[in-house]
Amino acid sequence: MTEPNTNNPDMGETANNGQNTQNTQSNRDKDGKYHLPAGYEHCAKLHPVAEAATALDRVKAIVDILYSPGGCPWDGKQTNRSLLKHLLEETYEYIDAVETDDRDNMREELGDVLLQSIFQARVCEADPNDPFDIDEVADRLVAKLITRHPHVFVPDGAVSTASESDVESGERAPETPEETLALWERVKQQEKHRKSVLDGISHTQGAFLRAAKVVSRVSKSLDADELFRAFEHEECTLLAESAVSDTKATPCEDTPDEARYADEILDVIRRAQSAGVDVESALRNRLRVVEAEIGKREDVLRSSRS
Repeated sequence: MTEPNTNNPDMGETANNGQNTQNTQSNRDKDGKYHLPAGYEHCAKLHPVAEAATALDRVKAIVDILYSPGGCPWDGKQTNRSLLKHLLEETYEYIDAVETDDRDNMREELGDVLLQSIFQARVCEADPNDPFDIDEVADRLVAKLITRHPHVFVPDGAVSTASESDVESGERAPETPEETLALWERVKQQEKHRKSVLDGISHTQGAFLRAAKVVSRVSKSLDADELFRAFEHEECTLLAESAVSDTKATPCEDTPDEARYADEILDVIRRAQSAGVDVESALRNRLRVVEAEIGKREDVLRSSRS
């Protein structure tokens, strides 16, 4: 992170900024053996960390120590909900590191994202009503990756097909990334018994990201042409034009200007999707250029006024 997070002692820059940077580096010797940071070799609380079999086991061990009684007072009071803002922050910081090609910061921020996953699972493990741990999460993930890739994990001696249920439609095994994504969505829809391409799209994300997800889902549907006609929504436009302030709210209660701007944004997202452009990423990158230019112009203005 670029700034210390005073609300969370485990996230952001280390509080011991004056100490040797070795504490934030990989603590492995030339033979690949892990060693605790210098000065902490004889801390009994860290024995589970030092004795862990793998690097991921070390993360699980340190998070367990911090969250358990006798650990960190802040960590011990966290809930799945209280950690959500940190999960979002760390995710965006990793995105920023990737898009600015900052490999060193990628190491740091990807670790913070990993921390959030392990931490969330540790909190879930302590739930009195429906507990589960990171191992269950990992096992479910592996099973999902297998069943979502029937074209890759073909049983020995079997013919590679997309899936049993797709034979009737004449679908073959996917050969391109686009076909693979379409298959992924259909298998997921079957596994989750979804009736709509919109099922499972989070309404908590911003409208822009949500719109991009809706366009992506529709584009992968076998009925894409018909479903894309919903974006024309002439009926909604007519309702918007006739809406008055004291009428009952409807899903299409935008004013004509609001509806027009919204339609233009949706049209841009659809065209970007068709062109294979991640419009959210493109917008972030463009904003970086604009922000840098704003900074330069502000410097010039300050200089001219001094």
